Amino acid sequence: MGDRIVRSMRLRRAAAGALLIVLMLSVAAPALAMSTSRITIDQKTGGLQTRFTYQATADEDAGVDRIDFLFPEGFDTEDVYVELTLLDGLKRIKADYEVEILESGAVSISFDPAVPAKSNLFIEVYDVITPIAGGTYEIPVEYEAVTTDDDTETRKDPGLTVTYATPPRQEALSRWLENQSLVRSWNSVKFLNIFFKPQHIVVAFPLLFKGWLKSLSLVLLAFPISIIGGLLIAFMKMAKIAPVRWIASVYINVIRGTPLFLQIFVVFIGFRTIGIRLPDFLSAVAVLSFNSSAYLAEIFRAGIQSISRGQFEAASSLGMTYWQAMQHVIIPQTVRRVLPTMTSEFILLFKDTALLAAVGIFELMMYSQNYVARNANLTAFTVAAIYYLIITIPLINLVGRLEARLAQSEGGSSAPPKGRHKRGVLLGSGAAAPEGAPAPGLGPAVGSGPQVDFDHSAAKHESR
Repeated sequence: MGDRIVRSMRLRRAAAGALLIVLMLSVAAPALAMSTSRITIDQKTGGLQTRFTYQATADEDAGVDRIDFLFPEGFDTEDVYVELTLLDGLKRIKADYEVEILESGAVSISFDPAVPAKSNLFIEVYDVITPIAGGTYEIPVEYEAVTTDDDTETRKDPGLTVTYATPPRQEALSRWLENQSLVRSWNSVKFLNIFFKPQHIVVAFPLLFKGWLKSLSLVLLAFPISIIGGLLIAFMKMAKIAPVRWIASVYINVIRGTPLFLQIFVVFIGFRTIGIRLPDFLSAVAVLSFNSSAYLAEIFRAGIQSISRGQFEAASSLGMTYWQAMQHVIIPQTVRRVLPTMTSEFILLFKDTALLAAVGIFELMMYSQNYVARNANLTAFTVAAIYYLIITIPLINLVGRLEARLAQSEGGSSAPPKGRHKRGVLLGSGAAAPEGAPAPGLGPAVGSGPQVDFDHSAAKHESR
């Protein structure tokens, strides 16, 4: 029992001593920081012009004569400006202050007169460029406190930190370019700044790559389907049965006589209005296939009818049936003649995928439009043009080589003569029968005399 009493008395003495020490420290020592202080930023990644917002309440025992924001090394404060709001409760107080950027990069704000005790401070420091590397950074805040005895003390707001992430690699490169003097000189030229801004080029290239792949996938799926459909419609156009020819003619004339843009809206809006709804990607492939098959049908028909009647007669003399002659003699020669024009049709179809942006298909043009809308700069359109040219220029050169080889194989030593055309290419010395004329073996023979070139890509240009 006695031991318990002794222990209890010792504990009471220890607690009283601790309480006395706390009271002495609270009276003798000044406040270490403004109360309820915090600092925030308006950016989630580094390397950008950032607004720092500092909120605090002045100490109860002192006003504030000066506040220094001690930004760490790597923070650029050269072009900052400050906006400040001072409140006494809910009442706004006029604050006279001056801002100075110190050599160390610190932002110093001096008040005259001093900020009253217990007042609320809202300080916004604009256009601080943060380091690109993300992380947690401590932002020390020091201030001169003016006590009631007119003494000046330097106090510190400890533990104030900001956190942000490192931007993606292309954005980090863009922000690095933003601060280069050579890039700034380049961007000082208005045309270059609008269409060839380096900061946007490095960001737009990887961003638009997804759209480029989508455009390629659309045309690589649609074109083989249109080849099959074009051959089928070509044979229907050359058939002996009149209703079959009429169906093929109506299809070709309607598709070639209306713009692809209208056909896209019919499939994506008109069909869905009546309950026919396919996934967007399949709808896009379908409309491109239907459109291209009409033009390929005329290309194949003209190519088949350009083959001399004598080729079919020679095959017949060897005992071949009509379809055997077509498979082994006529079609191989036709493919050689129409290959340049088919390549031009592929180029046209690839470029026509840009029209799908009108119905929300995220292909190359849609990605570039969104980027331009977000950044108010047209550089993304330049990047999109480069992506298109990556495909079209090699194919255009291929068409030229195919034309030259075809001309030589037909007995000429130079490229085929240039006819009236606006887009596409002109075939070699194959002859095109008048539209609606029967194929070899299906009607009157096609003459073997002088033959003329055909170019259906020009007709396609006029109809689109």
